[in-house]
Amino acid sequence: MIKRVVALTVLEMALFGLSLFAGSPFSGSWTSEVELQPGTNAFKSLDSLFKVNYSFGSLVSASDSEVFLPGGFIWQGFGVTGKLGPLSVQADLLFGPSTNDFVYAQEIFSLSLVGVDLGVYWATLSGVVRGGPADGFALRVAGSAGSVKAVSVTEFGARIQDEDVDGITIVHAATGRRRSYLTNPLVRIETPPVYGDGRTGEKITVSGFASGCVENIATTVYLTEAGFDFFKITLAGIELGLSWLEFDLTATFELQTKSVAMTPTFHLGTTTCLVPYLEVLTDAPDHTLYPPFTSFTGISLYGIGLEYSWGGVTVKDLTVFDTGRYAITTPEYGSVIEEIAEALERGHDVTADTWELFSVEVSVDGCCGGASRLLVNTYFQKGAGGAFGWGMTYAEATAGISSGISLTANVEVKTTGLDHFGLGVEAAW
Repeated sequence: MIKRVVALTVLEMALFGLSLFAGSPFSGSWTSEVELQPGTNAFKSLDSLFKVNYSFGSLVSASDSEVFLPGGFIWQGFGVTGKLGPLSVQADLLFGPSTNDFVYAQEIFSLSLVGVDLGVYWATLSGVVRGGPADGFALRVAGSAGSVKAVSVTEFGARIQDEDVDGITIVHAATGRRRSYLTNPLVRIETPPVYGDGRTGEKITVSGFASGCVENIATTVYLTEAGFDFFKITLAGIELGLSWLEFDLTATFELQTKSVAMTPTFHLGTTTCLVPYLEVLTDAPDHTLYPPFTSFTGISLYGIGLEYSWGGVTVKDLTVFDTGRYAITTPEYGSVIEEIAEALERGHDVTADTWELFSVEVSVDGCCGGASRLLVNTYFQKGAGGAFGWGMTYAEATAGISSGISLTANVEVKTTGLDHFGLGVEAAW
């Protein structure tokens, strides 16, 4: 199976890559960042990423190479995207040049006909990656009638990324560098090969209903080969007759763990957003009844978030009340409150023992058509010796000196002193 997927992907890239010989337009970017050893200003690491895109009609072939020192030439990726009439195609290949290994491949075909979208997602993972060798595919069907839209994803050994399910993130163990893709193959290939025996999951989402003061109602049910996984209902744009107050409510029922999570989002005008993180508490199910009966015993507030934006400035404050079960994800994963067990399962990084995050982000137009941005995150942690429990401050800045060139810098300071300092440059053409 792996050889077949790789061969087909290479064939697509060979056909669509003829743009290289047609003198077609090309674009690209180069990003480089050097990290210095705190206290000595000595070199610690260098990360350099070079991307080139070649266009041929509606098709684009791409190459991206990443070098990380120490570590060497760690990633080499190839890709093709484009449209052929109603058919959209995407193919990706990833190699590890430093070890001469094939790592991952995916293919995505989607077709839109008379209001119905059909998609096939196919991927394979090498045995050099934890969880591999594995492969699988998924079918996605979406359609609408008026304002109501239905999406069905049938999994045959693979999951595809959406708002509820992550794709796949591949981590280079020696350097920690990551690559993420939409299709996550789950069916492990054995010797002799075993490719699975049919459907492994089904996810159905229906949205677009409106009722009274609710602008949109969406429901999602997800079943796996192990049984029921979750049911989610979202009520968006709930209005209570107050012009300055509108909120969303999401409730997720996970009967495997007997929990119900609710995340209402209150929009206080156009600039302020308040998010209380709630969990509905239940007792143990009564298995003498069928189906087993579970009663609700209370509601737990395990976190709260407040965000205010105006004139290019965004201020965010997150507070976690139950740091034993919940944590704040790193900026790479959105700086949101997430259950630790779920974060580990989805491969998200969190800040350990953090009970509060105060963040300020400023975005402005730079000189000569560039854009500038400054992000400062201050974390307060349990057991930290700083004032008010201060544990760490992370800051990153981007200064656009032209429409295609930006300078970057990032720094991380902990109670023990300067922990990280990096400088970089980004160029695009």
